Amino acid sequence: MFQTLRWFIGLGCLISMMLTQAHDGRPVYIELNQADSSLYELAWRFPPTLDQYNLPIISLDKSCEADTEIGAEGGLLGTRLYQCANGLPQSITLKFPRTNPSLSSIVRVQRLNLPSRVIHTGPGVIEIVVPSEVGTGSVLTEYGALGVEHILRGFDHLLFVVCLVWLAFTWKRIVLAITGFTLAHSITLALAALNVITLAIEPTEALIALSIVFVAAELARQKKVTLSWRFPVAVSSVFGLLHGLGFASVLKEIGLPTNDSLLALVAFNVGVELGQLLFIAGLVGAALLVVKLSEGAIKLDSDRSRKTSGYLVGILAAFWFFQRLAGF
Repeated sequence: MFQTLRWFIGLGCLISMMLTQAHDGRPVYIELNQADSSLYELAWRFPPTLDQYNLPIISLDKSCEADTEIGAEGGLLGTRLYQCANGLPQSITLKFPRTNPSLSSIVRVQRLNLPSRVIHTGPGVIEIVVPSEVGTGSVLTEYGALGVEHILRGFDHLLFVVCLVWLAFTWKRIVLAITGFTLAHSITLALAALNVITLAIEPTEALIALSIVFVAAELARQKKVTLSWRFPVAVSSVFGLLHGLGFASVLKEIGLPTNDSLLALVAFNVGVELGQLLFIAGLVGAALLVVKLSEGAIKLDSDRSRKTSGYLVGILAAFWFFQRLAGF
């Protein structure tokens, strides 16, 4: 059983180390708020990863007429008022001056005296249909989906988890390590998202890359008397606090609904955990397939394989670290 476990963990490291980008494609956040019977406020926030020369023009459909441009901050934030004589707008359009970067979008629609509605569109959608009906469960489902999407595209977090599991090795230690990581990042995610604590995004992302360098170095050195090898739950808990701040920075860039921030926070965190479980389940399935097809000829758990993976993962994480350091 443990032999198979080491196989799929090794496979995870080999797959993850080939991924050279992290935290790409953060969504565009849009709010449509009804001020009176015909006046609507359209507000937006673009992710800072978006090329400043390719910021889209956001507008309502032709049934509404632009009234007042309230302004934008650094080009990433903006608000505009519209007069919509026919009532609720039918759609929101994004027009990119260059190429469509295939970003997903999350839209919060707030009508007078009605529950808010949150919708999440897939990458590349430039015309978003505004739903006429309301749904009280939309915040839960859409922010949950965003959590799943974020963790599955957060290659640095996944790489850290895979290497952490390899350090833990046995089922009991793995459960303890992953539980510690989950509880720790859930705490800092909540505190940071609710503005109880604050930390600059760029240093946080750089430190997350450095945490991967640390666990990769432990794998490469193979000194099993260190704290990381003997008590992986301690390492997972400490670095989990740091990774939670990274999750929170993404959630802040996405934006929290004004009246449902706590529900959205919980849904996003649950989505992150579900995505993490899906990722591990996929690794298990792939490892079992490799073991079956090779009939034991492929040994992903050898000392040479672990050391090589540790060095390669460390090089990749170091690249991320210096890349993010240069972005300060």
